[in-house]
Amino acid sequence: MLRKTLPVIALLLLSQLAFAQQANERSNVTSVAQTESVFIIKTVFLVRHAERAEEPRQDPPLTEKGVARSEALARLLSAAGVKAIYTSQFARTKLTAEPLAKQLGVAVTSISLKTSSSNPRAIAEESTKEIVDKIMSNAGGSVLVVGHSNSIPDVIKMLGGDVVPTIDEKKFDDLFVVTVYANGKGKVTHLKYGTE
Repeated sequence: MLRKTLPVIALLLLSQLAFAQQANERSNVTSVAQTESVFIIKTVFLVRHAERAEEPRQDPPLTEKGVARSEALARLLSAAGVKAIYTSQFARTKLTAEPLAKQLGVAVTSISLKTSSSNPRAIAEESTKEIVDKIMSNAGGSVLVVGHSNSIPDVIKMLGGDVVPTIDEKKFDDLFVVTVYANGKGKVTHLKYGTE
């Protein structure tokens, strides 16, 4: 399975980088005198946390199936150049990121998500902005974001994703790859990972 998946991901990343480079060249048609900085293309992998236990209700850990999925994610992204990993404050997101973080020797940065005052099921825009700011300030390499069904779509939207997904509460196998090729512009690719 892994032998078949890695070449597909490598091809996907190369094609997204080629697309992003073309788009970046089209959007940066300026004279040399006007060019002050070059936009650094960002590759962002976004997943919802893996399967969680029912208890404890407030902050459940992963189930056995969730642990297996987190290990599958680590195998899948081990050669993807991930240099930064961001999660929410909840154990299920940290535990989903943990195998990859250990394998790469990358520290996990947890960001406390706040809920929206107008909708307690939604994440506050300030929390989404904090995540996006961290992603965009990353100097190089790819980034992994492990979040929730109600936070990942908002991050993709704020990154400028051309497609903003709706994540099914019962699904844990979505992997979104956003290639941010200009400020506020990104190409989204939707993949599946692990076993269902």
